[in-house]
Amino acid sequence: MEADLARYYRLELADLWRGRLSLRRLAVLIRHLPDDSAVAVALGGEGWTLSHYLMADMVHATTGQPHPADPRVRRAEEEKRTRLAEAVRRAELRRAELAD
Repeated sequence: MEADLARYYRLELADLWRGRLSLRRLAVLIRHLPDDSAVAVALGGEGWTLSHYLMADMVHATTGQPHPADPRVRRAEEEKRTRLAEAVRRAELRRAELAD
């Protein structure tokens, strides 16, 4: 958070203790940090801005292949693995039921 305050707003977190930054203003600044900020990534964001997504879409449109770093691709692959693992688990349970 301290690095993001310095990077995006040219503020020091110590300004809070010096009386130059209120808690309300700090909360507003943090709430409106960009998607590629360290705070947003630490809270589960992907670190990609709209520009990143648009460039990845351009790569996909010109090559026919999704950009390998696109978080949407990674998320889809994770979901696919999760669904496959769940299907395997259900099949094993069904096989066990039928074997009894």
